[in-house]
Amino acid sequence: MTELAPDSPRLVEIQASCPLCGAKDARPYATHPEILYVKCSCGLIYRKAALEAPTNTALGDTALGNYRHRLRRRVSKSRHQILDALNHVAPGPLLDIGCAYGYTLQAARDLGLEAAGLELDEEVARRGRQLGYRVEVGTMTQLPFGDGSMQIITMKHVLEHTPDPRSALHEVGRVLKPGGALFIAVPHAAYNKAVRNPQTSRFYLPDGLGTQGGHFIYYTPATLSRLLGEEGFDVVHVHPHLWHRAASLPVQLGQALVAPLRWLAQQAAEGFGLRKEFWLVAVKRAATTRNGAATN
Repeated sequence: MTELAPDSPRLVEIQASCPLCGAKDARPYATHPEILYVKCSCGLIYRKAALEAPTNTALGDTALGNYRHRLRRRVSKSRHQILDALNHVAPGPLLDIGCAYGYTLQAARDLGLEAAGLELDEEVARRGRQLGYRVEVGTMTQLPFGDGSMQIITMKHVLEHTPDPRSALHEVGRVLKPGGALFIAVPHAAYNKAVRNPQTSRFYLPDGLGTQGGHFIYYTPATLSRLLGEEGFDVVHVHPHLWHRAASLPVQLGQALVAPLRWLAQQAAEGFGLRKEFWLVAVKRAATTRNGAATN
């Protein structure tokens, strides 16, 4: 079991055991007087202790500044991500958890989808409504939406902000229709710069992404896929798709032409640890128990 740093008596334990496998044999990974990250034998990296215990379940960084800053690029990226999900499910209502000022909601509208967003902060939600979007206030462990009301749920740089991902995914599974798609984007724990020297990486610094209210857990495709599988989801694709069946025919032809080069670039990025983030699409099983076992 990992001991808290003796020179940091004010540290409050956040996780007594690994959120993925439950083991208590995690070893220090990045240690600072204000914060302690550990790495479990299962591969999960998580925040074990900090100066203060978490007070809420954050939805990510909503301090995005000017709404129009890089607006077109943000909406375009969101459109690509939604199309990734539509490679595996039919169109339907979409929920963006941690919607900020509506980039994904706008992309969903452009694709003809009914869309709603969720935000933790009432002021951010109010600004989203002023822009014409449906935005509700809540947390990822208490979604103000009905059972099976969504066909697609997107969680972009959100899941790393909770120390209790199982409760969040259980709630997502409640709201998502059976056979619906879950799109997740998170920081990549195998990012080369972070792996080379975790002690100085922005991922784990107290005044960087490791700040209180920041990132609690860092995943790899393997650890996140395991977690999703145990919570009733089947991961169907990792990293961006090379082709989108819901895109227009000219776009599909263009994607087909550059697919070999994009595939090679993806393999190189993964092999050399150049991905700072990764994303995946998972599909909710038709009927499951909490531990992911099928039911009749």
